Amino acid sequence: MTQDPVTVTYSLEGVLEKIIQKLDRMDDKFENFREDVDDKFDSLQKEVTEIKVSVIRLESELKGDIKALESELKGDIKTLESELKGDIKTLETEVKTLETEVKGIGKRLDTQEFINRSVVVGFVLAIAAGTVKLFFPHFPD
Repeated sequence: MTQDPVTVTYSLEGVLEKIIQKLDRMDDKFENFREDVDDKFDSLQKEVTEIKVSVIRLESELKGDIKALESELKGDIKTLESELKGDIKTLETEVKTLETEVKGIGKRLDTQEFINRSVVVGFVLAIAAGTVKLFFPHFPD
C-alpha cells in the first residue's frame, strides 16, 4: 500500500495572513485585558489610598479621644485625692476630738473615784466612831 501524496491547494500567503489576523485579534484582546487590569489596579490603588487616609483619620481621632479620656481621668483622680485628703483630715480631727473627750472623761472618772473613796472612808470612820461610842460611851474622857 502506497499512499498518495497530499496536495495543499492553499497559498502560503493566505495562511500567513490568517495567522497574522488571529494574532492581531489576540493582541487586541490582550490589550483590552491589559487595559481592564490597569483600570482595576488603578481603582484598587485608589481604594487602598482611601483606606489609608481613613485609618490615619481614625488614628488621629482615637489619639484625641485617648488624650481627652486621660485628662478626664487625671482630673477625676485629682478630685478623688483631694476628697480623700479632706476626709482623712476630718477623720484625724474627729479622732483628736475623741481623744480629748476620752482624756476628759478619764480625769472625771479619776476625780469621781477619789470622791467615792473619800465618802466610803468617811462612812467607815463614822460607823467605827459610832460603834466605839456605842460600846464605850465615855471613851474620849
